[in-house]
Amino acid sequence: MSTQTEPAARVTGAGSTWSDAIVYEVYLRSFADGDGDGVGDLPGLAAHLSHLRALGVDAVWLTPFFPSPGHDHGYDVSDYTDVDTTFGGLAAFEELVAAAHAQGLRVLVDVVPNHTSHRHRWFRAALAEGRSGGRYRDYYLWRDPAADGGPPNNWLANFGGPAWTLDPASGQYYYHAYLPEQPDLNWRNPEVLAEWVRILELWLARGADGFRIDVAHNLLKHAAYPDNPELDVPTDGRTPVGRVSAARRLVRAHDVDQDGAADIFAALRAALPLTNAGEPPFLLGETVLDDPDRVARYVAPGRLHAAMWFGAQNVAFNAADIAAALEPGARPLDPGAGRYAWFLSNHDRARPASRLAEDGADRLAEDGAARLGADRALAVAAVLMVMPGPYVLYQGEELGAVDADVPVDLARDPIAVRAGEAAMARDRARTPMPWTAEDGRGFSAATPWLPHGQLPPAGSVADQSGVPDSHLERWRSMVAAWRAHRGTLPTAVEVLMDLGLVRVRRGPLTAVLSTGPEAPLPAGTTLWRSLPGDDDVVRPGETVWRLTEGRSR
Repeated sequence: MSTQTEPAARVTGAGSTWSDAIVYEVYLRSFADGDGDGVGDLPGLAAHLSHLRALGVDAVWLTPFFPSPGHDHGYDVSDYTDVDTTFGGLAAFEELVAAAHAQGLRVLVDVVPNHTSHRHRWFRAALAEGRSGGRYRDYYLWRDPAADGGPPNNWLANFGGPAWTLDPASGQYYYHAYLPEQPDLNWRNPEVLAEWVRILELWLARGADGFRIDVAHNLLKHAAYPDNPELDVPTDGRTPVGRVSAARRLVRAHDVDQDGAADIFAALRAALPLTNAGEPPFLLGETVLDDPDRVARYVAPGRLHAAMWFGAQNVAFNAADIAAALEPGARPLDPGAGRYAWFLSNHDRARPASRLAEDGADRLAEDGAARLGADRALAVAAVLMVMPGPYVLYQGEELGAVDADVPVDLARDPIAVRAGEAAMARDRARTPMPWTAEDGRGFSAATPWLPHGQLPPAGSVADQSGVPDSHLERWRSMVAAWRAHRGTLPTAVEVLMDLGLVRVRRGPLTAVLSTGPEAPLPAGTTLWRSLPGDDDVVRPGETVWRLTEGRSR
């Protein structure tokens, strides 16, 4: 890399009320237990909205709360129109929305349009209709067996085994990208779109402000169902959480991200009414794709308002990796296009405090490595925050939470329980929120549905609240600084990188991250820094926000 500062790219585009919002993801089962059964719920969340308000976030994303058999902990939905009694029932949802709105928080409902539960009435009707069925049968994906009587092609399920299950009564296989209990919907059938318009209209009428759309890139499959090519997967030192190893041996050429998939969201967006607040409902898509140009299709004008860009989620702590992950967000946008949504963690991924500590673990004690990882995670989050687009903050990230070591006999993720691949399991990031350091962690007096993980290196919410320079208070101060200045920033941004430094320049605000040596800061005033101190330099592992007189050139 040249020793000269090199501009990577810049971007311009139209903003919106959600353009630079901070969205807080609540993994509902693990946030707060309001009724004492060991499972987090809506009343528990309502009782802790003050934490979100003090943090300064703009919206809360609720993971699925619909009735479900629980094979994938709520992502196998048996009724999209109701609230499971485990989470408090419909009245609890309405009370939560009212309480959130009263505190200035918008509410995003996590919807799962790629697949239903096998107990959903649509799938039960499809089975009853049989292969000659004319209505609900076509809501799902059915194929005759291959010549040898086996599955129609070589597609594999993300959670293990073939992606096809035989229905003996009809002699046909149905497709499921995940578990057999999660049959995929047929989005080439216009009746499926019509059903989903009605579902989303219902939740908008109940007060939702928008939707996080699970596996938005998955909705269409190749109409001819050809085999996927095989791929030799290189060894990755970072744990590839979320899919079994066998499924990683196929190129996802024909079962995800098909041409036309992004058009579904144009049709969906055009059909939806305004929210009760008179705003267009916000549509945030989960787009688990490696190619940013493919992700960009989902945020073309009239489609999704934001799409989750996974390029930043697994970066190593070096300037080249981080700048490369940021670069797609600095490309030109079409007028009216949506944005990339930035994040470092969610309920499906390893926690950044653990990931980013990896190259420090060999020279530090466990607690020291965890603190190093948490500080690095905050530094990386601070440069992501400055990029155009929402930042999605997963519960516990503001505490510096680390991955849990869940014993195999207590695992709950089907990746561990069914496929037997504990190393790939998502339980590590789903353990209960540590509100206090007491035995029940302030989460529940009952045995929790998933064991508690170790406390974050800086302690619980109670341990960190009001403590100067704690991880939580540094997050709070960053969010406060961001909220105070984001409305004045242009939509143009530059990403620059040299000598172990990443600079993100957005008008008068420059974020400087050092993954290498100490370096002088540009002339100006320090707005915020990720590590305690007041030096006129950026230190290794630190991000500093600097206000300068000049604008991005």
